Amino acid sequence: MNGLDALNALTEKKWVLRGCRVSADEISATAKTLGISVTAARLLAVRGLVGPAEIRDYFTSSLELLHAPHELKDMDKACRILLDAVANGEEIAVFGDYDADGITGTSIMSLVLARLGGRSRYYIPRRDSEGYGLNDRAVRQLAADGVHILLTLDNGIAAFEQVQLAKELGLMVIIADHHEVPFDIMAEGSVYKVPPADAVIDPKQRDCPYPFKSICAGMLAYKMAERLYELAERDFAPDRIEYLSFAAIATVCDIMDLTDENRELVKYALSHIAESPNLGLRALLEVNGLDPSRLTSYNIGFTLGPCINASGRLENAAIAVELFLCEDYERALELARHLCELNARRKELSSEGVTKIRAEIDARGYAESKVIVVHEPELTESVAGIVAGRIKEIYNRPTFVLAGDKEQVKGSGRSVEGFNMFKALVECSDLLDMFGGHFMATGLTVKRENIPELRRRLNENCRMETVDMLPVTYIDLALPVERALASMGFAQFIAAMAPFGHGNPAPLFGDRALEVRRIQLLGRDNQIVRFYFANRQGQGLTSAVFFRRIDEFRAMVHALGGEEMWQRLLKGQSANLYIDIVYSIDINEFQGNRSVQLQIKDLRLSGRR
Repeated sequence: MNGLDALNALTEKKWVLRGCRVSADEISATAKTLGISVTAARLLAVRGLVGPAEIRDYFTSSLELLHAPHELKDMDKACRILLDAVANGEEIAVFGDYDADGITGTSIMSLVLARLGGRSRYYIPRRDSEGYGLNDRAVRQLAADGVHILLTLDNGIAAFEQVQLAKELGLMVIIADHHEVPFDIMAEGSVYKVPPADAVIDPKQRDCPYPFKSICAGMLAYKMAERLYELAERDFAPDRIEYLSFAAIATVCDIMDLTDENRELVKYALSHIAESPNLGLRALLEVNGLDPSRLTSYNIGFTLGPCINASGRLENAAIAVELFLCEDYERALELARHLCELNARRKELSSEGVTKIRAEIDARGYAESKVIVVHEPELTESVAGIVAGRIKEIYNRPTFVLAGDKEQVKGSGRSVEGFNMFKALVECSDLLDMFGGHFMATGLTVKRENIPELRRRLNENCRMETVDMLPVTYIDLALPVERALASMGFAQFIAAMAPFGHGNPAPLFGDRALEVRRIQLLGRDNQIVRFYFANRQGQGLTSAVFFRRIDEFRAMVHALGGEEMWQRLLKGQSANLYIDIVYSIDINEFQGNRSVQLQIKDLRLSGRR
């Protein structure tokens, strides 16, 4: 991309200032009642938090706000089946998934069943040879080994044939899943289907009364643990934080909305995870240099999660389960280090995969499609989801990445807001051998010969225009940078709004027409830019940092004034450059000193220049 193209790309930004339906008088009254600034009260109002009671609940971390486990359809039925099996000495197989959600959920249930005195084993399918979910071979093997109860976690809701096979082989089957319930599109409407299991726990079932639908498998395992302890008349308190910590990891890593009980659980877990006695979790924190007393949702999502996921991507997810069930700390450290090594290798494979896929997209003109469907025979299927996510971010299109050189290939899809990827695959199900997932992410298996038709149908059925697919940046408040930098109290208020993630993003602020007086390149590879802006009176300087997007900014500068302008900015000489920015407010701690730091999330040329 040349400088002019980069400049044009930068202008295609959808920045939207969030609206506020609350009057200024109401905001002022809330600020006075709660003893917070008007700016803080307005920020909360923009997020839909208005009344003092509602705001107090938002900032309160209490497990009492979690919904009761028995409200989940079939929860009690499933728990009584498991407790009967424990009492009768019948073996239970926990059949999980190879991602962080499935791994942590499997770990929770394995620990629970062992502590209740049950006979159990866990089974995580290998991604490369078995793929996602139940498969006939595994079901037959478990039945032959004498398993009586098959409990699926993070899978099973679409495994009709495999559940039927398990029943024919004499197994009782419990499904604990959170994925979309499959359905057929009929002339009279959508007809939902559920496998013939003995108990099906999935909050997305239409007749499930559970009040909050956006929980993951790890959370379901936590709920099942709580209910099992209650029905068995066991004290849950001694083990609660251990199970709760794993449920929080699953919730963040599976990108669940951090609202309702998800937010309560994650917030509580982050403040208590240091109390977890789990040796595997402690070891994983140690080898990653993370302080459990200062853990954030970012640490979980971008450090712990990738390490856990790496086991299933490159080797066997059972390694991660072994880590979390480990009773020897030296062995736990050994396993944790191995996961970190696998994650480093996963990063390399992902980077190589993105390069290959981009070359294929550019060569075949797929970037002009509404839906990108690309097949790369040399790509490792285990990183297809990561690659699809990055390609989606680059091209702002729903993206399916297929991998492998066999007749039947596997892949993953990652979507944009507004495009229901799971529904799109339902409409093309006759072309697929297997598929499943969510609104925003899916997995699929398809014959190579069907890929061109799948690409055609997905694009033909897509009702969105490409302009609608541009990512939208929602700005909470317009706030001059000098005001943001001047208030440590406001920065601390924002920190108290954490944990941040999907459904509760970190607040973003906007400022316009900032004159760039000087830039400074930081970091070992000079990939961080510190901007120095003139304040509103044209005197003094305020600063903000911009991480990992120096090439984008440099292309913009070069398109405007070439290398000469770039050098003038580096030397602090006048360059007549004005930009608009979107930024977040953080607290930087260095050598015992705390200061407010602004982090630029996006930028564009200002109309004034």
